[in-house]
Amino acid sequence: MTRLIGWARLLLLLCSASCVPHSSQHSVPAVVGNTACLTVLGAQQGENSTCRPAPQPALLEPAELAKGVPGVVKSRSQHIAEVREENDWKNDLILAFLPVQLREQMPRIVRAWLRNYVACVALYHIAGGLWAYYIYLCFGKQLFPDDKMPSRGDMLEQIKVAHMAMPLYAMLPSVTEWAIERGWTLVYTRIDDVGLPRHLLYFALYMTSVEFFVYWMHRLLHDVKIGYRWLHHIHHKYNKEHTLSPFAGLAFHPLDGILQAVPYCWTLFYMPMHFLTFELLLFATGVWTTNIHDCIHGRLAPIMGAGYHTIHHTIYRVNYGHYTTYFDKLFGTLMHPEEYPEHLQRAKQTKQQ
Repeated sequence: MTRLIGWARLLLLLCSASCVPHSSQHSVPAVVGNTACLTVLGAQQGENSTCRPAPQPALLEPAELAKGVPGVVKSRSQHIAEVREENDWKNDLILAFLPVQLREQMPRIVRAWLRNYVACVALYHIAGGLWAYYIYLCFGKQLFPDDKMPSRGDMLEQIKVAHMAMPLYAMLPSVTEWAIERGWTLVYTRIDDVGLPRHLLYFALYMTSVEFFVYWMHRLLHDVKIGYRWLHHIHHKYNKEHTLSPFAGLAFHPLDGILQAVPYCWTLFYMPMHFLTFELLLFATGVWTTNIHDCIHGRLAPIMGAGYHTIHHTIYRVNYGHYTTYFDKLFGTLMHPEEYPEHLQRAKQTKQQ
């Protein structure tokens, strides 16, 4: 009877532990905490037992997990630790001009804000300055044969507006990092955590979501009167080709600029996304807005380049898109640069009648 009971217990416990032989009798492993106890079943049950550490599941490298090999997926605390490590590395890189002791005394969110602010200012002036030097000083006569270039006063005004907004712009990635470090998003830190195919899929879905919501955020800032009157009109003061410049790219009311960038951040709460890629994309918008305000039509449809965006600044009700023209086409607000002269001619004839 004792042996029958032993065999029954063995069958019940096979799913959670392995049976290890002990002398010539049968033994059943019972796991208590992190220790596996081997109890000898025999004439004197319970008198002779030995304990050894419970076998731990093998931790697989992320690359193995990406190939679908069964293993232990990274824990939430591991992801958070890697995010914090990346943020500390970025702080050390960008805030290297500050003493280490001073940096370490700052709260994490303050360090993040200062780093993002410094990066934003540097990116704005480097991108805008090089862009303006290239298109106005080097190739101005070829690119602007009719001399429709912005004045120095227009550019200085745009720089002033941008600088007033940048301290608040820097809050958006900082608060987002704070949420990511608490594990509230679906961010992952290594491409190998999900594998390259899924990473590319997530990237495509993420950018589709961003493109959709940026389109509608921009459109609503025009359609909702209070949004345009109190926020977006500050950017649309520059409504002629010869008043726009690369420095207009960040010349927004700070809340306006944040609203048009926030889809990059809220998408992380429902769409997996690589952490460093997210931050690079968020800052890449600073370069992109520099590009689309230079009034040079690059003819790269369906890319929503400067040719399309210049029309938006003069007509207001078309070409709301971010990187592409797809959602403007879908929702009936697309005007191609090739159609613009005809539109101006019709508007002039209507005005004369």
